[in-house]
Amino acid sequence: MKFSIITFGCKVNQCESDNIRFSMMKNGYTFSENVESADVIIINSCTVTAESDRKLRQTINKIKKINPDSIIVLTGCMPQAFPEEAKKFLGIDIVIGNSEKHEMPRVLGNYLKNRAKVFDVGNINGVFEFEKATFDSRPQHSRAFLKIEDGCDRYCSYCIIPYARGRVRSKKPQEIEKDILNLSENGYKEIVLVGINLFSYGKDINLSILDAVKVAAENSGIKRIRLGSLEPDLVSDEIIEKLSCEEKLCPQFHLSLQSGSDKILKSMRRRYTSEDYLKLVKKLKEKFPDATFTTDLMVGFPGETEDDFEKSLEIIEKVQFLKVHVFPYSRRPGTLADKYLGQVSKNIKTERVKKAIEFSEKISKMVLRKFIGKTLDVLFETKDGNGFYEGYTSNYIYVKVKSEKDFIGNIEKVKLLKSEKNFCIGSCIK
Repeated sequence: MKFSIITFGCKVNQCESDNIRFSMMKNGYTFSENVESADVIIINSCTVTAESDRKLRQTINKIKKINPDSIIVLTGCMPQAFPEEAKKFLGIDIVIGNSEKHEMPRVLGNYLKNRAKVFDVGNINGVFEFEKATFDSRPQHSRAFLKIEDGCDRYCSYCIIPYARGRVRSKKPQEIEKDILNLSENGYKEIVLVGINLFSYGKDINLSILDAVKVAAENSGIKRIRLGSLEPDLVSDEIIEKLSCEEKLCPQFHLSLQSGSDKILKSMRRRYTSEDYLKLVKKLKEKFPDATFTTDLMVGFPGETEDDFEKSLEIIEKVQFLKVHVFPYSRRPGTLADKYLGQVSKNIKTERVKKAIEFSEKISKMVLRKFIGKTLDVLFETKDGNGFYEGYTSNYIYVKVKSEKDFIGNIEKVKLLKSEKNFCIGSCIK
């Protein structure tokens, strides 16, 4: 029986989809990229914005048209956060929550025996241990994402994720060690540690993110360790100092900003000010030469004035971000911000998104130009249709190089020659 997986949302969801795929194959199912011919279609959903839900509905409707006889399974954050809404979706055969998704083969097997619709969404807040999921390691890849943390205890005013993911839960070091060994043996050179709230790793098992990094670094086959999204107020001076001593750690930091206005940050229930954020960036730049920064920026939050928005642009300029993920505020039932006064109109949000993207792209070009002439290590991952090998430097600059030699999976020294819109052209140093 063939199955296909459609994944929405974050890197954590992607990791979980990979684990579902491996678990299904281990239980005799055949994976197919072709949704049209699959017998079973698993949708791993995101619900971080209203747009996520809209895309989910579109996808379900499309599947029912192109493959009406398929078994459709809905899992992930949408049914977990909004189970009553998920019940209303027509054409779904199986609905399971986040804490049940790693049992996909068993759930599907039971369904196939009696063909009775399944709705199994448990209480995620009653889950206190990191799931015992089957880990997937695909050979011949260069960079792997490893989920080591789940859940969030922060309850920002705009965010539904704590209700979809539950409490903070951490993967034990010995399990991380097993996964790292698996990845190393399959040829991976770089590990990206990811989680719903990564720097909360270990709070439930009396450890910290430093312990996870140490375990990953001890494997000689792993050459790079990269960190996923970080909450600024959780990055202490001690953590910065100790991380700076780890040679394998990539000097690229995704520091979630959300807004440059202190008024808006307070209304969002974020736990830092714009000044705190800039001080943190300065400390990281001092400890990590050639460090680059990426971030998320939400525009159009309730009560955001033009002046508040301009303050966000000022932060972009001061930090000099390599990349900014800009998105409009989206109302989510069940969150505090959904009831806030001063909701910003769609037109204004659209205008601000456009302006912020254009401004951040301008800054990004400036950042890339600063590295022209430098020689950096590049881990090559793919080859495009024009014969360019593509990869990333340790500080996350996207690089393309022409070569007759096969570079995929290799780390090569590359001199950056010129910058394009969002990447650099380089030449390998022999």
